[in-house]
Amino acid sequence: MIIERSAFAGAGKFASRWLGDNFSNQQYMGFSVTGVMAHNIAGISLVGSDICGFIGDTTPELCARWYIVGAFYPFSRNHNAWNNIPQEPWVFAEDVYTGTITYFDIIKMAMKTKMCMIRYYYT
Repeated sequence: MIIERSAFAGAGKFASRWLGDNFSNQQYMGFSVTGVMAHNIAGISLVGSDICGFIGDTTPELCARWYIVGAFYPFSRNHNAWNNIPQEPWVFAEDVYTGTITYFDIIKMAMKTKMCMIRYYYT
């Protein structure tokens, strides 16, 4: 699998693309949605963003929201820069959203949604 940050004419036929190093904030989560759609219009169908952001520390709420958005990306991954706090899903197992549901539970639901729709993404 080829994942690239630059592109060329016809790249959508052979390669996938990620949107580059983004920041861990809601504004960049919004940019990722329009970035994915713009690439789809240009013919690059397998494109995505770094879930939870790459530069800067994330929060449990931002990461859970980004996993929900990322469930609808054709390509998504959790990727983090050096010297940032960990942002793997299990790190948020103790952080409670409301009542008894944790951010980890929300992330698990988003990942299950992604896996249920994956056959549609790759056809």
